[in-house]
Amino acid sequence: MLLPLKGLIVIEFSQYLSGPSAGLRLGDLGARVIKIERPGSGDPSRKLAIKNLWVGDDALNFHAINRNKESFTADLKDATDLDLVKKLILKADVITHNFRPGVMEKLGLGYNDIKK
Repeated sequence: MLLPLKGLIVIEFSQYLSGPSAGLRLGDLGARVIKIERPGSGDPSRKLAIKNLWVGDDALNFHAINRNKESFTADLKDATDLDLVKKLILKADVITHNFRPGVMEKLGLGYNDIKK
């Protein structure tokens, strides 16, 4: 199987469907995708079941869209957790997110902050 993105590390700050779908494609092409999720509840789509289909406590569609991803739990408003995420970003090749405009900058994770 051809995996043209093998060796690429993607940090994904995405939730629900559109952002995770992009990460899914990158993972399907061989990238290592690490999904950052909030403590306790994780990605809200974990509880967004279609036709009441569940895998344990998670919606089946969450697993379909986030297959082949690793999950890293971090409270992005906690300084210690944010420092851990920044250390993880140092190893990344790509960062994706689907937050509202300005959220990543507010967290200190905007393009100009990370580029430094």
